Amino acid sequence: MTVQKPTEKDGIVELLSENDKKVLLNSQVRTSIDSISNRIPLDMDTVRACVRKLFSLGLVEVENEASVSYVLTEKGKKYQKEGLPEYRIARLLEDKRGTTYKDLDSLGLDRDELNAAIGILKRENMIEINGNQISLTGSSSKLLHKNSSLNDIADKKEIDMGLMDEFKRRKIIEVLENTKEFVNITALGSDVIKSNKFSVRFVDKLTQEAIEDWKTLSFRRYDLNADIPVPLFGRKNIIKEFMSMVKEALTSMGFKEMKSNFTESTFWNFDVMLFKQDHPDRDIQDTFYVSGAKAKTDKSLIKKIKKVYETGFEENPYNLSLGYDSKFDPVQSEKVILRAHTTATTFRYIYNLISKDKDKPARYFSVSKVFRNETLDQTHLPEFYQIEGIVYDDNLSLRSLIGYFYEFYGKLGIKKIRIKPTYNPYTEPSIEVQGFNERLNRWIEIGNSGIFRPETLTSFGINKRIIAWGFALERALALRLNVEDIRQLYGPYTDLNFLRGVKTSLILN
Repeated sequence: MTVQKPTEKDGIVELLSENDKKVLLNSQVRTSIDSISNRIPLDMDTVRACVRKLFSLGLVEVENEASVSYVLTEKGKKYQKEGLPEYRIARLLEDKRGTTYKDLDSLGLDRDELNAAIGILKRENMIEINGNQISLTGSSSKLLHKNSSLNDIADKKEIDMGLMDEFKRRKIIEVLENTKEFVNITALGSDVIKSNKFSVRFVDKLTQEAIEDWKTLSFRRYDLNADIPVPLFGRKNIIKEFMSMVKEALTSMGFKEMKSNFTESTFWNFDVMLFKQDHPDRDIQDTFYVSGAKAKTDKSLIKKIKKVYETGFEENPYNLSLGYDSKFDPVQSEKVILRAHTTATTFRYIYNLISKDKDKPARYFSVSKVFRNETLDQTHLPEFYQIEGIVYDDNLSLRSLIGYFYEFYGKLGIKKIRIKPTYNPYTEPSIEVQGFNERLNRWIEIGNSGIFRPETLTSFGINKRIIAWGFALERALALRLNVEDIRQLYGPYTDLNFLRGVKTSLILN
């Protein structure tokens, strides 16, 4: 009797579990992982595990497809019900002649809403202001379409992109990004399905029943003579190698490293930086909260922050710092989160070290993980490393900050960067740093920075300037390696051969 030698595809079949086979059969036409999960049916985690295995064997291809939807925030829902502030003011001015600022109090708008609405009406040339008198120069019907657009968003209808951008900027709507994974069989996968052994149920675990019925069962083949590929040498993880390079660069620039923990109180993560307590970044859609945990904080420091938050600070000679004119709730400061940025660590060092010796210049950095409830895509990860840096000294300026950018990124071998103005709640002016990704053929954000606002430092008794930045380590490494998708550096679909093949010299030189 002649025994047929097993082919390559026969050998692959013997590596597949029954669940693997089901997933492969359902991948013959490009389909999403959740569709496969519903069709088989298997839970999503099991299907994902099978897809990863099939991908590693070259039997399927995996693609990610991102979709975007827009939904009303709580503020947006309020405006949908009551009307946009500018529309309500215009209606009031139509109904009541000789209106004063005091009359606008009847609308129940807070100061920020009122000022923003007045600004919009002035830009639209719809009002005239004479002293304390406000009069309408147009018709409120001009704002009717804009106001009714909130209903269109709630009904999932398309609206003008200009309005969409305005509503996003005003936190009236939020963008929900959803990434779907699609699976499609490869030529090898199709050949494996056609294998005579594909329908055979192979046993890979010895049980009492399997031993008793061994004559009727097919067992998975193990080639005991097969060569085992063993790397000739080990190496650090590529992220760790690049992190060492970053630390060496900053140390050579005179910086000392800061140490910290992954968990942080909302007081240090948000309050000391004067994020509004209803700021969208605090929502569970953006931040990971630790259930049941409660943090202790210096009550005297909370009292100082509370005062600045509510009424500004008296030391301001230009009387421009008026606070938020809203109540600060100390109970909110006790919540515990997975920190959203390492700037929380920076402010701890400002409090514990810099404020204790205000005459001594200081430069600190940290390279550590932060956590954000982000949708996974080409440039976003739910957890990533942030490169934090601060400088405390005399006569610091925006030019000083920009100089540090170019020196630091130059040491990393990243030459093609640019800067643009941006907004941060705790820095002014603020700068976004962008790097050019050759593979994507576009500029991507790689860092954020600025000069800390005096309001954020006055509670620590600091009058000098502090410049600071937070850079994304993985995005910088992606630029250095000319990688278009940072998921190539992490995760279940990472090409290990690519990572093994990256030469240390490519990172360091």
